[in-house]
Amino acid sequence: SRMGFPREIQCDNGTSFTSQLTAEFFERFGIKVTHSSVHHPQSNPVERFHRTLKRLLKVLCLQSGEDWEKNLPATLLALRTVTHESTGFSPAELVHGKNLRTPEVLLYEHWVNPQESESTVTEYVFELINRMRRCQDLAVERMTEVQVKRKAWYDKNAVLRKFQVGDQVLVLATSKPNKMAVQWTGPGVIESQLSDTNYIVKMANKNDKTQIYHVNLLKPYHQRPEKINLLISERK
Repeated sequence: SRMGFPREIQCDNGTSFTSQLTAEFFERFGIKVTHSSVHHPQSNPVERFHRTLKRLLKVLCLQSGEDWEKNLPATLLALRTVTHESTGFSPAELVHGKNLRTPEVLLYEHWVNPQESESTVTEYVFELINRMRRCQDLAVERMTEVQVKRKAWYDKNAVLRKFQVGDQVLVLATSKPNKMAVQWTGPGVIESQLSDTNYIVKMANKNDKTQIYHVNLLKPYHQRPEKINLLISERK
């Protein structure tokens, strides 16, 4: 009701985004959907934001105790007005076309007291539209530059891994109940390749459920020969 229908969204693999009803809704309103890889926060900026927010909440709980909720609005204001390295703008600037008034801005206005020029509503609207477009264009350029730099840094030490449809793979277990738990689960089968880094994997131990996994979470599965197991049994 506030932002209208988007042209494209990126979401995780939760059932609320993968159900048949949601798929029909996206198709009817012409919304392109991109699903991020499972347990790979680098591909989902919302997950990265949640990680930052959790760290701030921990600090609030330590400093404010039971009254941490009172400081939550100030924390969100700080997150919305901080300039991001990847875009060069704050989230508020990209959404509203201008930054929010913070205590620092109020203090500056109190001392400087600039005289604002009068303008009509029409002039203000066109200025706001142009300002938002410039911010968005510059943000895209900035994000592209940062992505190129990060890719170059990553490619220096990255090892290219490729899988074929039908290959058996193991999946890295990102959540382990204890330190002695098995780090890899599976095997699973590669169903299809979505991109150079994302694969759809069918896991036999999850009722043949398919999920999108990043290549960094996969490794080839090599089944042990039966002869080795036979020798071990004979020695026993």
